[in-house]
Amino acid sequence: MVLSTLAVVVVVMAVLLAPVFLVVNTAAEPEEQNGLFGRIAVIAVFALCAAAALAAVQARQLARPLERLARSAGRVGDGDFTTPAAASGIDEIDDIARSLRLSASRVDRMLEAERSFTADATHQLRTGLTGIAIRLELLERHADPDVANEAKAILDQTHDLNSTLDELLTVARKGSTGERAVVDLVDIVDHHVDDWRSRFESQRRQIVVTTGVTGAVQATPGLVGQIVNVLLENALRHGAGTVAILVQRGSIIVEDEGLGVVDDDVAGLFERPTDHQAAHGRGLALARRLAESDGGRLELTRRRPAEFTLTYVAAG
Repeated sequence: MVLSTLAVVVVVMAVLLAPVFLVVNTAAEPEEQNGLFGRIAVIAVFALCAAAALAAVQARQLARPLERLARSAGRVGDGDFTTPAAASGIDEIDDIARSLRLSASRVDRMLEAERSFTADATHQLRTGLTGIAIRLELLERHADPDVANEAKAILDQTHDLNSTLDELLTVARKGSTGERAVVDLVDIVDHHVDDWRSRFESQRRQIVVTTGVTGAVQATPGLVGQIVNVLLENALRHGAGTVAILVQRGSIIVEDEGLGVVDDDVAGLFERPTDHQAAHGRGLALARRLAESDGGRLELTRRRPAEFTLTYVAAG
């Protein structure tokens, strides 16, 4: 802004003083010419200084509202949807600020509606699960041991699902559970694989778990379990043959013997489906989001056959 204003002043002065220089050069004696040129130079320097001061003031007047607007945009990006900068008196900047306020308000309303729906849906699901749990507790007392054992296994899964709902709701509200702890990935994998073995066996397939050099990691047990469930469901639905799980060095590696992921699907593999009514395609997107919210990383480390790697930071 300062340089552009000075450039305009220099051009205007050149246009105005050029005829003066010509007149002085032709009409005056040499001594008089030197005096006149000196006075003109003093006037020119004074004019440039005045123009520079004026340009600095104007630049500052424009910079302040732009800085306020930038800070407001930064707050919106950080999730603070309070009213952005006040009016500056400059139409163009005020138009941008008005658009920012409208956008922030829209996003705030959308997020609030999403949070409310998530809370309502979780409440309804939890109410239904409570009713199921009560009936299962009655079945636990059944005279037939097989019925009692099956009821106990289902009841344990119901309690796990309740805990998962709580954790997912916390992630939706805060972006993370805040309940990370030192966990053993082998224990979590073994627990969840036991729940999936019967489903794989019904399709004449099997799950093989191998343990390498392992160590404790910082993670939320429920979220790790959910990610393992997604990967196993994905292998059951889209894979083939034996599913091999390797747990080593803070990572869980899941692979199967299927055809893998086609090249066209790789770019959008972890993206949510654009069709909100789509019944499938959300699992891997949710799994990556849960991993990132829990300080982990989920990646496709091989296309054919498909291999997924879930990695967490080792516990200090």
